[in-house]
Amino acid sequence: MNLIKLKVEGLDAEQGHVPVDEFLEKLTHLVTALNEIDRLVGQSGSPKLYYRIVNATHGSPLEVTLEPVLKKKTVAAGEQYIHECHDRFFRELSAIKRMEPLSPDVETGLLENLYDLAIGAGTEFKSAALSNDKAHIELDKTFETNLARLVREEDVSYGGMDGKLEAVNIHGGNRRCWIYPQLGPQRVRCDFLPGTSEQIREALGHLVHVEGAKFFRPPGPFPIRIAVKEFEILDGEEAVSLSSLRGIAPNATEGVSAVEFIRRIRNEWE
Repeated sequence: MNLIKLKVEGLDAEQGHVPVDEFLEKLTHLVTALNEIDRLVGQSGSPKLYYRIVNATHGSPLEVTLEPVLKKKTVAAGEQYIHECHDRFFRELSAIKRMEPLSPDVETGLLENLYDLAIGAGTEFKSAALSNDKAHIELDKTFETNLARLVREEDVSYGGMDGKLEAVNIHGGNRRCWIYPQLGPQRVRCDFLPGTSEQIREALGHLVHVEGAKFFRPPGPFPIRIAVKEFEILDGEEAVSLSSLRGIAPNATEGVSAVEFIRRIRNEWE
């Protein structure tokens, strides 16, 4: 059936009950992580599945059962696709729990949502777990610690990348979007500096060249995210040739060494 169970037990101070806002936040991170897996398996920008609640039990612990369903436009993918996504999700969970190598195409977004799902054991909730008919993964301190290491385990260098700029999130303090390169990774997260929301909107849907600190998760050859310092629209009315981009930001490092410049960019995001 490919069912997924999320079980959360509240703190003793809450008589074992789980505050609604905290549970909804956990559920949102779970579904977002499942959608990330869906995109990886389907090699698509949009998920082919949605999830519906087929069972819920109130008490201590609170348990919700989710069932994956093919969207109407993707029914042709078949039941096997549902099984592949389900299997892949629990395979990555098990690798995280055992601190084994993850699949090379796993992106930071997936890890961050799993981290946000797990964080708070012993402080926000007493215990939590994900399970199916074969596996049971405790979202405990070990799981949280392993995820924290994976999210922070990055190499960094200064450089650029081209791709179509899409999936913008500039609400509140967020200045995040994703570019989809023609070669290499399926997509790369881009974090923009404060005061650039209008420029991000103008570049949405365009092929762009971004430059900044590129973060890698060893031993992967492609960046998982870029802290953008400069970017240029390559198509449309403001199109420029790729060759003309050489030297487009000769003062990008502001007259300091590359090591010092990258250190400054790190500090800007901490």
